[in-house]
Amino acid sequence: MIPDPRICPCGSGALYTECCGPFIARTAAPANAEQLMRSRYSAYALRHLDWIEETSTGPARARFDRTSATQWAHNATFTGLRILRSIDGGPGDANGLVEFEATFSEDGQTHSLREASLFSREGGLWHYAGVAPAAKAIGRNAPCPCGSGKKSKRCCAP
Repeated sequence: MIPDPRICPCGSGALYTECCGPFIARTAAPANAEQLMRSRYSAYALRHLDWIEETSTGPARARFDRTSATQWAHNATFTGLRILRSIDGGPGDANGLVEFEATFSEDGQTHSLREASLFSREGGLWHYAGVAPAAKAIGRNAPCPCGSGKKSKRCCAP
């Protein structure tokens, strides 16, 4: 079965024009970190790399390689996004964490990317700040990498 091209690639089941489309077109801003995460997935799927670059901040933006990102977006077919958990990242938060699994095919092989992404709100807008350090590398009493201010054991640690 061929997927309906009007449905948003982010997996929400909503129409693209009512989901990630307004964010990527810059006619609306994501209200939370998860919406930004979903829109970034859709931007890769639909090859809107300006959105990926514009919504990155700090070291994540400095490391953004436009050539590699464009090549990957053109070579991959994005097949699904599943949000595993979302911590903070709401309208009243300055930081958030979204853990997701994205599936795609490339060169005839199916791949899965699982990541816990950190987000920060700057000037009222959400930005991708980078990949959260592996939970095993964080002490249970250390501050959580999502920026919540809580101890890791009371926040994102499994």
